[in-house]
Amino acid sequence: MSSWTQLDSSPGNRVFYRPLGITETGFYWDSIHNSTADSVMHIHLSKLQQDDVAALPNVVRAWRSVKRRFPLLVAEVQAHESGPRFCVHEGRLEKLLPEEVTSRDVGSFAEADAFVSSILEGPRPLSSELLARVYILRRTDRNDHFHVVMIVAHCITDGSSTSTVMRTFFDALSSPIEHPVDSLEERLAMYLSLESQIPYKHLSVAQRRWRSAIGFAIYTVRSRVFKGGHTLPGKFTTTTSVTPALPRILVQTMPQELSQLVLHNCKRLGITFNNAYFTVSQVAMARVLCRRYLRGEIGEEEWNYRKRQPMHFYGPLNLRPYLDNEWLKKGGAGEVGLNISFFHFVLPFMPLGTCDLTSDLVNGAPSFASLMSFKRFLHRSALVKSQSEKLFRHPRFVDISVAAHVDRIEPSRVAALDWVQQGEERRHRENARLEWVGTNDPILAQGGSSLGNMDTLFPLEYPLPPSHPLSPSCPEQDPGKAGYKSHATVPEGAVIPSTLRVEYWRTHLHARPAELYLGASKCQHKLQYNVFYDGNVFDDNVVQEWLDEVLEATSWYLGCSHEVEHPRCKL
Repeated sequence: MSSWTQLDSSPGNRVFYRPLGITETGFYWDSIHNSTADSVMHIHLSKLQQDDVAALPNVVRAWRSVKRRFPLLVAEVQAHESGPRFCVHEGRLEKLLPEEVTSRDVGSFAEADAFVSSILEGPRPLSSELLARVYILRRTDRNDHFHVVMIVAHCITDGSSTSTVMRTFFDALSSPIEHPVDSLEERLAMYLSLESQIPYKHLSVAQRRWRSAIGFAIYTVRSRVFKGGHTLPGKFTTTTSVTPALPRILVQTMPQELSQLVLHNCKRLGITFNNAYFTVSQVAMARVLCRRYLRGEIGEEEWNYRKRQPMHFYGPLNLRPYLDNEWLKKGGAGEVGLNISFFHFVLPFMPLGTCDLTSDLVNGAPSFASLMSFKRFLHRSALVKSQSEKLFRHPRFVDISVAAHVDRIEPSRVAALDWVQQGEERRHRENARLEWVGTNDPILAQGGSSLGNMDTLFPLEYPLPPSHPLSPSCPEQDPGKAGYKSHATVPEGAVIPSTLRVEYWRTHLHARPAELYLGASKCQHKLQYNVFYDGNVFDDNVVQEWLDEVLEATSWYLGCSHEVEHPRCKL
């Protein structure tokens, strides 16, 4: 098991290290590949009081507070003969590296957004010595507004912990109260690798190895079904897999009324939004492809091949609820660290119905009703639900999930080292187009997942009131409240005025090569779709067309009852 070892015992200068786990190692090599999979959070805030909470001294104070609570943020990754390892220097909890916290002025929201784009498209802003950093963008056009851009390497964080870091930072930024924190040793004890958190404590070493072997064997057998498939039209070349993605993002938000109706209908129909949205995205992709086929942009050979192919979907799944129960109760549900794996679902060939593709056209493509009836939509959503239940109910679920990371390390390492050696030269090489039609090579239709209601994980006003279960002032312990001791530090019933309000926030994921990732979440009572994709491969207009179709399909299948005619059912 990968526990921490202390190297230097000098007070204030202690050094701790541990090897990276299998999952962490894969994501570490991804990040070396020009920031692949790293997260960039852009948050626009307004000040509700006269205090200048965005002043650099206050920002530094708040960031130091966050680091004391989550010391994995100050870790560096060191090369070692046995493999990469995390190293945490106690002095780094108070000391800032030169680029760790940066403040600059911007003249508008658009300028702040352009700055975020420049980070995503430019050289890697992190390094093996700096796994997390913060930018403060002070608005010159509005003194009561500012922006925070936070970048964290994926090898030390996931979706749950990213929300924790943002929430904790804004709570510290908005309040001078310094809440008690456990010792460094106690905090580091919460940061074991994913593989070390599997509930194996009652098993012998031999039994643990046997469990791991069984998980890997089952994963290997299941992986054999991953053959064929297709996705949106794109420029796939012989070097796409080793060329860092040009990260792009597109966003669509549904009106609040439609969002509520969609979620209500999912509940009424006995499916989750996560079950339904893969089917929605599939029929949306079918309309995009039909439109191109009818315009002659897809030839007969390719079209006939696509018609016979299954469609593969993958995405992240949260393993925290299935890990060590004692760790979970102490705050593991929201603790910093990487505790995810991936699912893989398969849907049948793209829905084309029984209609003549040249008839019943709406905006240049067959209507939703002619491609896939509402009953077929429910059937395919049920297929996703069945695969999901089969995955989570398997007695070796965690072992299988962890085994999925083993084969990722070597390809990620090779691509990263190739990039380090050849760098920008690779971007400018002439590459041959990759012929995939008829090869039966595995192709993902898309990645993605629904993150659920983000308003509960990332509130919009700070500091959090003592009544909020995730507030450091709340006396009750919550599995998602990490980094704080469980007792309250303000009088019961005290009213703490809000100092900061989140006006806007968005997570930008640095896509993998050739990735097409459709994320969904509920933010500020509205459903939102985010597409992260590789601009080297996929054309912006094609992805935008697909996202528009996803929104229309969601509205058509889930935004009306289908029991009576509804004005929204226009396609």
